[in-house]
Amino acid sequence: MRSLGERFNKLRAKIISLRCGPGAAILPPEVTRIHMDFATSFKNGHMGAKKFWRENLPRLKYHNPSVPMIVNRHSRNNKKPTISIYLRKPDASTPAPATRSQPSSSRNNMSKATPPDADEKIITVDMTEKHSSHILEYVLAETRAVPIKPTKEEIRELQELDAMARQAEVDRARMRSLREEKKREEDMLKRARAAGGVAEEEDS
Repeated sequence: MRSLGERFNKLRAKIISLRCGPGAAILPPEVTRIHMDFATSFKNGHMGAKKFWRENLPRLKYHNPSVPMIVNRHSRNNKKPTISIYLRKPDASTPAPATRSQPSSSRNNMSKATPPDADEKIITVDMTEKHSSHILEYVLAETRAVPIKPTKEEIRELQELDAMARQAEVDRARMRSLREEKKREEDMLKRARAAGGVAEEEDS
């Protein structure tokens, strides 16, 4: 069982990982929502989309909590993985609706991309065979999002957590070695006792 300190440091690492890194960016107010559509398995070029969803989208959502980010997963690997960015039209004469369609994410193909509202337009990016970093570049370019650079304090904290993680691995390796050595000694003692018992029987 992990100690309280280890669990706390693991939580710290998760939080700072959300704040910093690829995907940490502020979206402009023109972005009304983002929709992703990809298969649950990697086949047919869906790997980059899945990696973007796991690694980059959480950071984007963390820094833009008010922007709906809907993920529709399914088992249809023959369908192209796409990311759709809904943008408010700059010259829209129609006022924004009081509420927009915001279905919850789904892993059973139940949250397909909806048509844009009257004041919106959609930019759709085909993510087939694209690396997650390239998908992120497309998203940042199309939305004109502003990447967030880590502060000096965050860099210091990242370095501290990295050093602690390396030391923890060294400590775990040392403890494994000690346990293995102890087990070898116990096994040798058992064999010695067993051999001694056999010798006593032969002498008698």
